[in-house]
Amino acid sequence: MAFVDLVLNGSSACQLVVHWQSIRIRDPLQNAKLSRLIRAGIDYDENSEQPLPPPVKVKVSQDKTVYIDVIPLPAAFREKLDGAQSLLSIRQVEDLDDANADFLQQEFHLTPAESAVALQLSRGLSLKQAAKALGVSIWTARSHLRSIFQKTNTHRQGELVSLLAHIEH
Repeated sequence: MAFVDLVLNGSSACQLVVHWQSIRIRDPLQNAKLSRLIRAGIDYDENSEQPLPPPVKVKVSQDKTVYIDVIPLPAAFREKLDGAQSLLSIRQVEDLDDANADFLQQEFHLTPAESAVALQLSRGLSLKQAAKALGVSIWTARSHLRSIFQKTNTHRQGELVSLLAHIEH
């Protein structure tokens, strides 16, 4: 077992406990989400229609958030990485504010409604939560998400959130 301290800007943000097939976060709810994510990454089948769970969002301070995501590895890479099934990605993400809606509309040709859904997802909300926050049905939000995926060339919410976290403007 190993303890990993995440340090952001010189100060300890949170502690992860690493033990063979599991990594734990002190927050029980986030820990349960992380366990599901890791299990899904280990059991991931490229030919399955089953999507991976979204990244786990860990609020480490009032203005800092860390996302933990699993990246399934293609079979060719598994051999090179001692049989690893997937990689765990841990990244600090800056929150996007509403001022970025115009940028998303220009950069990716999103409609105002699509950019609003994308911004809600970038804040760590589920699609259902985003729909509720925006006052639209889940079916409308799903329709927007399909269009967002096409316009941003992404295929999963985790990919979309990662893309939004790394945009430079």
